[in-house]
Amino acid sequence: MEKERQDDLNKKFHALSNQTRREILNCLNVRPQSAGEIARYFQITSASISYHLSLLKESGLISCCQIKRHRIYKIKREALDEVYLWLTKFVKDQN
Repeated sequence: MEKERQDDLNKKFHALSNQTRREILNCLNVRPQSAGEIARYFQITSASISYHLSLLKESGLISCCQIKRHRIYKIKREALDEVYLWLTKFVKDQN
């Protein structure tokens, strides 16, 4: 069980290690969006956007649902909470 948790956390940190993926999360922090809407913020190919969305989805940081002909991506805040909680172990009490 602990190994699975560590593997999940490693996937999240790997996804967060890339600037484009962090910027995608910033876009999704505003509101859920389709891949096409997200692509408008970047000067990279739609295939690259798809790749980054795929890694974010595999890491569990975002989810995707089908609405009519569009896939809508949104942040999974509980997954970010897990990363946040892990990081807070290293913050010293300022008191």
